Amino acid sequence: MAKKLKPPFVPSIKEPTDVSNFDSDFTRLQPVLSPPSKPFSLSAEQQEAFADFDFCALHG
Repeated sequence: MAKKLKPPFVPSIKEPTDVSNFDSDFTRLQPVLSPPSKPFSLSAEQQEAFADFDFCALHG
């Protein structure tokens, strides 16, 4: 927790969406949405925690 040790490996990341450090067995899979078991609304505090997120799922 004091961050006194140097990590044995520091991955190089070329851009924010760089997934080159993950095995292609995982990156080639299609994502599967897992909606909650029952619909609910987020509180104002929860909404604030996600204020910088800009992804919107398309329903249809």
